[in-house]
Amino acid sequence: MKPTFLTTVAIAMLLPAPALADPVTRTYTVDTPRVEGERVVTRDRDAGSRSVDSTLIRKEDGAIATRNRNSQRTDTGRTFSGTTTRFNGDTRSYEAERVRDGNRYRTTGSGVGYNGNEYTYDARGRATPNGFNRQQRVRNADGEVVAGRNIRVRERGNTRVRRATVGNGDGARRTTTTRRTVNRRSRGGR
Repeated sequence: MKPTFLTTVAIAMLLPAPALADPVTRTYTVDTPRVEGERVVTRDRDAGSRSVDSTLIRKEDGAIATRNRNSQRTDTGRTFSGTTTRFNGDTRSYEAERVRDGNRYRTTGSGVGYNGNEYTYDARGRATPNGFNRQQRVRNADGEVVAGRNIRVRERGNTRVRRATVGNGDGARRTTTTRRTVNRRSRGGR
């Protein structure tokens, strides 16, 4: 008897499904003339979580640098957190939450820098029919803006225009405009 499409589908449905819910862990090793270490990435698609743990050891003196980043999907968006420790022992950390609503998002967070200064982060973005807008601000403990960026991207035809305005707390601003032709050929090779 020759198997038909329906019998193949029925057999496939009866067989145990692969463990899609299991987290996937990948380990990457680093070995250069100056440092050695590893990075472990764990991702669980069903739970919506991702963690990256990195450890580097400087070969000349054995000093250790670490970085830990975590991300978790929520009902309304995603949460982020992480810490970084340099070879000299300085540490910084952050935590943030992104909330999505249709074609908009808002991210708020806080952190402590290597120098011990506290800061807050606020970002918002919106998708438009032909591009997107994004605003980002970093404020110090006194509420003063120490860094900011506005990005506006528009596509017309096969041209993408990206305009970025970047500033810091000293009032310095820089605006760059980039025009790029976007190739619209089909991926099928036609």
